Amino acid sequence: MQECRHRLLRVCRNAAANNFLPMVVLWVASVVVVFSYYAIPSVPSALEPLAHWQNEGGWIAAFLSRVAFCGVLPGIFIVCIKSLRPKYVLGVIAVQTVWSGICGIVSDWMFSFNAHLFGSGTSFSVLCAKTAVCQFIWTPLIFAPLGSIVYFWMGRDFSFARFRREMPKSFYSGLVLPNLLANWVLWIPVTFAIHMFPTPLQIQLSGMASALFSLMLLAMGREK
Repeated sequence: MQECRHRLLRVCRNAAANNFLPMVVLWVASVVVVFSYYAIPSVPSALEPLAHWQNEGGWIAAFLSRVAFCGVLPGIFIVCIKSLRPKYVLGVIAVQTVWSGICGIVSDWMFSFNAHLFGSGTSFSVLCAKTAVCQFIWTPLIFAPLGSIVYFWMGRDFSFARFRREMPKSFYSGLVLPNLLANWVLWIPVTFAIHMFPTPLQIQLSGMASALFSLMLLAMGREK
């Protein structure tokens, strides 16, 4: 029991240390965007076409948003930055793009479900409830386990033999937990900020934030 506790603390510490820069960037960006939206009258007007597109397009708009921000954009970085470049560049970009698009559809359902469950208010209690549902129900049960498998497989150069051979004995604590902790460190404050926007904008703005997180997961997939 003590060994497990020490290991968990080590994983938490490493997740925070390894992701310090992305964490700070996302936090600062979230504060700036929220402040701009509520303090600068022109910002809501500028984002209105994006909200209209989401209302009209539904899951297709959510899919295309994640494809652009979490598939195409990270793909450009992968091609241009040698340190991020995997062995099978096109394969990684293709899988990353498809996976991100699927996540966009599911995330759109999640935001709509939260709005149906808690309403569209922005009180502190409503924002806390929505963030808790996202981060402590959807993420541990759906996004973290499936995402860990996808990125671990990509990190093994799409080899099922290496995937089986290198898979940690404890699936959840050995593979999912490090990604889950990294997700919580970055995304709990960011998710809180995202829920301060109208529901149609939430999936679009979360896609922008997910672009940086996708690059971090690609790097973690090779190392973990």
